[in-house]
Formats: sequence, structure tokens, C-alpha cells
Amino acid sequence: MQADVNLTGVASLVGTLDALDARWTTEVTYVVGTNVEYAVHVEFGTSQMAAQPYLRPAAERTNRQLDQIAAQADSVEEFVRLAALEVEAISKDVVPVDTGNLQSSITAQRIS
Repeated sequence: MQADVNLTGVASLVGTLDALDARWTTEVTYVVGTNVEYAVHVEFGTSQMAAQPYLRPAAERTNRQLDQIAAQADSVEEFVRLAALEVEAISKDVVPVDTGNLQSSITAQRIS
């Protein structure tokens, strides 16, 4: 028994798959942080001061929202950018504010 299979549009399908592969395999890196010297002491505490974490909780909350963030993104680059901006926004919202210097210094920056 012989089956004849006629595939049409294979080249188009391969092209589409290649485009999807390129779209979702981009290497992109963002860093969310601050350049304020005392930021690490606020996040982790010292022998004289209790920790007041703001970056880790922001990252954890963002991690729970990745499905919603992915639904808004049309590429890996956009997904990573949106996730980084969400970490930035949440950390600015939860960071303890004395003078506002630490809060205003928190940024999401693309490094690659």
C-alpha cells in the first residue's frame, strides 16, 4: 500500500518557523538596580539595622506575573523589557523612603 502525500507551502512553513525561532531566541539582558551606596544595606540589613528588602520581593512578585507579561509581549526582547520594568516599578513602590534618593535611583537598564 502506498500513500501519496502532497505538501504545499512547505517553504513558507519553514520560513515562518525560522522567523519564530529568530524571534524567540534573541539574547537580551536587563539589570534592575541602583547606584546608591547604601542600597545593599537596606536590602540585606547590617548588624545594626534590620533588612528591608525591596528588590527581591519585587522580583518574586514579577515572577508570579510572568504569564500576564508574556501575553503582552510580541518578542523575547519585549518580554524581558516588560519584566524588568515591572521589577523596577514594584521595587520603587515597596522600597522604604527616607529621602527618596534610593527610590528615585532604581532603574531597569538593558546591558545586552
